[in-house]
Amino acid sequence: MSRPYAIDKELQWLTAIYLVFTALLIAVTNHGDVVLWINARHTVQGDFFFKYWTFLGDGVLLGAVALYFLCTHLFRFYFMLIAIALQTVLVHIFKQWLYAGEPRPKVFFSEIADQLNYVEGVTTRGYDSFPSGHTASAFTLAFVLIWVVRKPWQRVLFLSAAILVGVSRIYILQHFARDVFFGSVFGIIAVILAWFIIKGKAWSPKLQKGLLNRKA
Repeated sequence: MSRPYAIDKELQWLTAIYLVFTALLIAVTNHGDVVLWINARHTVQGDFFFKYWTFLGDGVLLGAVALYFLCTHLFRFYFMLIAIALQTVLVHIFKQWLYAGEPRPKVFFSEIADQLNYVEGVTTRGYDSFPSGHTASAFTLAFVLIWVVRKPWQRVLFLSAAILVGVSRIYILQHFARDVFFGSVFGIIAVILAWFIIKGKAWSPKLQKGLLNRKA
């Protein structure tokens, strides 16, 4: 069993494989090819799964986990809070400033929009595609939890869950593979930076408990 606040070499390799594979996929395909490939493979089961799985990248879940840490473990709360703040800034800079108005798949493929498969009940947006905020949030949450838990299978589970959030964003026609890739990179970077900012307090006795389990 590994200790918290240390990443297994196996997980480092898995993360590197994911990032390299996704980067190569983007490099050797045209913008939108991955979207069309996935879109052509819609199923009823896939529609149901990805329609709801994508909510794991919702900011509400990040807030809920942060609130849990506030009540149970202050160091983890501050660690996560810093990571959320950094990820939010990174995504905002690119989505609202540097790439504001970037077309999403619905607009990019407007000439064949009637031929695309849409997931019932999902409102597809038209602009501000880059990067994927949901993917950034999912990877921020996943890597904070990966840093915290001890068991390797839990860490692999969290990484897999985050990757599937990224896939869901492409599946439901909200983002391109490029958006998902950089969203995941921003999430990982945010957690790494947060760790270096606060790691000196990792074992501070005052931060090992939360608001609900402190001694009176």
